[in-house]
Amino acid sequence: MRIGSLQQHFRSRLRKRTPWVIVLLFAALFAGLQFLVVPMATQLRHPGALANSLVMPFLVSFSYGFLAPLPWRWSGDDRSRPGFGRGLAQAVACNALLIFLLVAISWFLVRNANLKVEAMGLAPGVNGSFKGVLVLNLLVGLPMMTILGAIISFSVISEEEKAAAESRLEEAQWVLLRGQLSPHVLFNSLNGLAELVRQDPVAAEQAILDLSELYRALLRHGDRARAPLADERSLVQRFLAVEGLRLGDRLLVQWDWDAGLDLVETPPFLIQPLVENALKHGIAPHPEGGTLAISMRRHNGGLILRVSNTGRALGLVPGAGVGLSNLEARLRLAYGPGAALHLRSEGPRTVATVELPSLEMRR
Repeated sequence: MRIGSLQQHFRSRLRKRTPWVIVLLFAALFAGLQFLVVPMATQLRHPGALANSLVMPFLVSFSYGFLAPLPWRWSGDDRSRPGFGRGLAQAVACNALLIFLLVAISWFLVRNANLKVEAMGLAPGVNGSFKGVLVLNLLVGLPMMTILGAIISFSVISEEEKAAAESRLEEAQWVLLRGQLSPHVLFNSLNGLAELVRQDPVAAEQAILDLSELYRALLRHGDRARAPLADERSLVQRFLAVEGLRLGDRLLVQWDWDAGLDLVETPPFLIQPLVENALKHGIAPHPEGGTLAISMRRHNGGLILRVSNTGRALGLVPGAGVGLSNLEARLRLAYGPGAALHLRSEGPRTVATVELPSLEMRR
């Protein structure tokens, strides 16, 4: 790691709950031991000793939990850690300096209180000089701090490598899923176009031009892991324009859209597969066509997307088609198990609903 990456890594660990819980638990344990070693009467007679017993356990625990692992990560390049020999040398040097600073702080607190050797927690006859206390702490603390720092750093590296492998796997899944969509949409549009050629050649010519623009938009839109909902709406409107040439006045579209959600980023092709499913299986097969209603609104910190259509009754369930099964898989990747896709009948309407637990994607 370079210095910038090391600083980012340190800040990241500071934001995590588990290291703090461990550090505070050990700080409480060390503080309790300190009060056992130094009698309470002595603590009360000397405020410096009391401050030492309260402050130093936290500083020591923080040093062990957050600072000691850092020398094992600094490599000066893009590697996640240096070689073992260099890491050990860095850890010994940095930890020795750290112990010196900790002893100096403790000594300052105690000496300012004019505390005797007994208040330092040292047995009678032990050298109570700064040098003696420092040597004792180096002999005991330096090996412990170096070993514990190595254990923590290697454990964190293992977690990072596991997370990176999972991220690469998810990215491969995203690429695969996104790659399924554009050809799938084009295939269905070409099927509709073949029907239009026989019915209205002039309209079919315009549809070919519109389909070219649609496919260009599909490629741009699908080449991202996330896209603003405003772009998704624009894509769906272009798709409906192409389908409208085939269906004519048999298709009526109604929008109920919260414009405040336009900048929210979601997986691409969030709405289009639901709209395509409604047209293909609900409206197009019905001689009189039908009404397509698209609504988007906020709900409990997330959002609800609803696509409903009149026409032919419900004929599919989630997972049965490429578009819907693909959407389900992408929702799980982006939001986890909290995201839900429902397809059901409500009287004369077939309704597809997507419920997102949050406006923020996991990745």
